[in-house]
Amino acid sequence: MNQDVLQLTIRSFNLRRYDQAVQHSAVGLDTARGRDEAFWLGLHEACEGYGFVARGQLDRAEVKLIGAMQKLRNFGFRYENFEITVALAAVRRAVEEIRAVRAGYKRLFDVSIVPQWRLAAKADD
Repeated sequence: MNQDVLQLTIRSFNLRRYDQAVQHSAVGLDTARGRDEAFWLGLHEACEGYGFVARGQLDRAEVKLIGAMQKLRNFGFRYENFEITVALAAVRRAVEEIRAVRAGYKRLFDVSIVPQWRLAAKADD
C-alpha cells in the first residue's frame, strides 16, 4: 500500500478537491495488487461519487457511491489505518440523501454531511 498516495487522496478529499482525489486514488489503484486493488477501487469510486455530488449529477453519484460501499464493506473497521467505518457510514448517508432529493422529499443535497476522511492514530511502540 502506498501510504503517501493514500494521504494525498485523503487530503484532497477533505479539502473537497474531488478531481484531485480521483487522480490520486487512480494512482493508488494503478499500483495496487491483490486485496489493495479492491480497496483502492472502492476509494476511487467514492471520490468519483462525491465529485458527481459536487457537480449536481446525483444519478451518477448514486451509482458510484453504491459501488464504493459494495467494495469497502469487505474491509472491516480499518484497512491500512484508513477508517473504513467512517467512510462507509458517510457514503451510506450520502446515498440516502441523494435518494431523498431525487424522490422530492428534499430540495437540495445537504453538503454538510460530506465527511472528513481520516487515518487511525498509530500507537507508539
